[in-house]
Amino acid sequence: MGKRTILCFLLGFALSACSGEGDFSPTGNMNTPRHGHTATKLESGEIFIAAGLTKTSPLDDFEIYDPAQGIFKPYKIQGLRKRGWHKALLLNDAVLVTGGWTNGGEALRDSLLIQPGGGIRARALMKYGRYDHTMTKLPTGDVLIAGGNDGKRAIRHLEIYAIDKGHFIPARRPMLMARQQHSATALSEGNVLILGGAEGKGARYAELFLSFQGRTRLVRSLTTQRSRHTATRLKDGRVLIAGGLGKEKTLDSAEIYDPATEKFIPLKGKLRVNRQQHTATLMPDGRVVLIGGWGGEGGTLASAEVFEPDKGCFRLVGVEMKFPRRLHTATSLGGGRVLIAGGASDNDVLSSAEILTITSEGKSGC
Repeated sequence: MGKRTILCFLLGFALSACSGEGDFSPTGNMNTPRHGHTATKLESGEIFIAAGLTKTSPLDDFEIYDPAQGIFKPYKIQGLRKRGWHKALLLNDAVLVTGGWTNGGEALRDSLLIQPGGGIRARALMKYGRYDHTMTKLPTGDVLIAGGNDGKRAIRHLEIYAIDKGHFIPARRPMLMARQQHSATALSEGNVLILGGAEGKGARYAELFLSFQGRTRLVRSLTTQRSRHTATRLKDGRVLIAGGLGKEKTLDSAEIYDPATEKFIPLKGKLRVNRQQHTATLMPDGRVVLIGGWGGEGGTLASAEVFEPDKGCFRLVGVEMKFPRRLHTATSLGGGRVLIAGGASDNDVLSSAEILTITSEGKSGC
């Protein structure tokens, strides 16, 4: 009898988590403990791990995870400034890394286009230093950089990395509100939904970046003020917004943005666990798996849950990670597998990694 079966028997099936939904298995450890890093899936299927922070210091090193061997290989690049809370995005066969927080509380302007195996292909400076920003690929192949913190405060600035020119150009107008720890999600029609991370009277307002006009406009307000949440575009084009930090507490609420009506619709089904600083990964079958995070008074979380779009509800995965973690990364490996790497627990920064395998068992209900 497996561990999950025993657990479900002992609980008397009191939780819908006991569905045989998934399993966590260990894989090789990273060479360096880190949180606030990035993990980018390459065309080869390998995962490019960039920089991040230890307990007190930013990092300047890289690793590549080989899923065939289940190991992390160190990858050396010279001339990179140490950073964490930066962003990274795959552009063809290279990874664009922008901004970040570094020693002295400085927000970096510099960006690098890194070709794994080939080093730094190009460098460019953003107009504004920033960390806790977002990066979103536009229909043209260019990249939208939005908001963040400039080392002193949250900012409104938008700029675009022009892939054909290799440098940054300002958008026509900044965002309507300063945002940090927000989300930016590419929609199927080519625009970008930017929401959360704002303060004051405008905290519940979202913006829609109009890709072919180079500006944003307001859309209907969120049902709940939030930051440190996740926003995931579903296969039908809608966006799932889940968890995060509300005005006073960690949230268990979720809502759906419908681009056809530009409305936010609150979900009746709550998250099974209040969480912020978690990850959300779209699975091949259209479901979304939420992993780890901070649970408020419950501390750092080891649990995961699955959102089922056809039911509009969440289901706990019947087993937990070996290590609670937040500010980690979660990257789809294909075949229902997700690589979870690094992050912070209540006491430590982690080098460990685990693989969550999600099955289709128990998919019919919550």
